[in-house]
Amino acid sequence: MAKKMGWQERIMLAVFMVASVVFLPVTALLFVGLLPTVMARLTDRSKERTKVLTVGFMNFAGCFPFLYQLFHMGIKLENSLAILSDPMNIVIIYTAALIGYGIDWVVTHMVAAIAVQKGRNRLENIKKIQENMVRQWGAEVSGEIPLDNNGFPLEPH
Repeated sequence: MAKKMGWQERIMLAVFMVASVVFLPVTALLFVGLLPTVMARLTDRSKERTKVLTVGFMNFAGCFPFLYQLFHMGIKLENSLAILSDPMNIVIIYTAALIGYGIDWVVTHMVAAIAVQKGRNRLENIKKIQENMVRQWGAEVSGEIPLDNNGFPLEPH
């Protein structure tokens, strides 16, 4: 269940909406350019939202040269639409987002592989420690000897 917006959130939303209209050319460019980030936000179910951050930063990096170009040409809707109508610009922006997806995928798999390897090494170390304990203290500490109700080893018949 969504929580209700407080007065501060409502003011921020109103300021955002007014700024979006005032800076419509920038809004149009970022709206089209940052669509991969929106999709990453909708599909990322992890608690940390790492995919959103990775894709978002790379996606914005792809948009930034065209924002600079828009500011240089003049902040007009015609200039924004001219930038967006060039297919090569869209390819560049979305390729940067794709690189963000790739970075997220590679880093996620690398971290998983490192965690699995650390777990395997830890398991090997525990087995060595257990073997040393059995050598030093006897088979009774291994937990493999059957015990009676009082916790004492059962006598072999």
